[in-house]
Amino acid sequence: MNKKHMLYIFVVLILILTNSSYAFPKPMGRRAKMVPMSKFVDIPPEERMSNTTGTFAVDNNFSAIGLLSFVKADGSTDYCTATVIRTDNGNMAITAAHCIWDIIAENWNTDFYFYPGYNNGSPGSIGAVRAHTFSIWSAFTNDEALYDYGFIKFYYQDGRKLQDDTGAFDCDVDVPPGEYQTTVFGYPYNSGEMDCPRDGEHLCEWQGNSFEFPNNLPNYQWHRGISIDVGYGSSGGPWIKDYDPNTNGGNIVGISHGWLPPPYPKEGTTSWAWLNDDFSSLLQNAENYNPPMNNF
Repeated sequence: MNKKHMLYIFVVLILILTNSSYAFPKPMGRRAKMVPMSKFVDIPPEERMSNTTGTFAVDNNFSAIGLLSFVKADGSTDYCTATVIRTDNGNMAITAAHCIWDIIAENWNTDFYFYPGYNNGSPGSIGAVRAHTFSIWSAFTNDEALYDYGFIKFYYQDGRKLQDDTGAFDCDVDVPPGEYQTTVFGYPYNSGEMDCPRDGEHLCEWQGNSFEFPNNLPNYQWHRGISIDVGYGSSGGPWIKDYDPNTNGGNIVGISHGWLPPPYPKEGTTSWAWLNDDFSSLLQNAENYNPPMNNF
């Protein structure tokens, strides 16, 4: 996967050899020193969105899923996938933390534009929506294999909610264990194994089983896997359990992350398996983070 955002991740694992088997930290250890990090960007009102002068109908089953573009510290433009999720705020999306935070430059990415319903090279009926705030766990900035998910809040019309015009997915705040059918979406470009053009212009879909890692691997409870490489640009794309294309229904149970280091297999794609308290706490922080906006 892309070195920039479908990360080759190097994890420091403390291995204790006991009776020819490895002993690893308990899952509760991943909650230590949980500190949310948030940032805001103030943007002139006329630049906050485009093509939003009317009332919009959800024009396809994928309107909640969109292309996310942003600028990295080196000035290059990069792309991920993001999804509108159903919240009280109504203007929230989930994506990968490594799409929000540049782990190489150790700083926030900038100039985020979200195109809900983007497909076949064309934005959806809403056009571009600008991001206002970003929230991730600080633990991710120290170890890219941990907590690779985050939330973005968007500017939207006064008195309206983005989710009313795009549709939205619910999230399972506890990722279910076991193996089950999962549908994964993303915008891969020039890579991956999804059966689609893979040109960064088309919303691609894969369906199959997601699974837990074998319990002889370190911290196997912390991640889930699927069998294919979803490709560059699919970072942050939703993993949806029991997806129904007729209603655009189903619950998000993960987002595309990347590979993990050995001894994990260097194939497929992984997702962080969040816990209820962690997920809910970060989402609440993201919804309630309301820095003042200038009217210029």
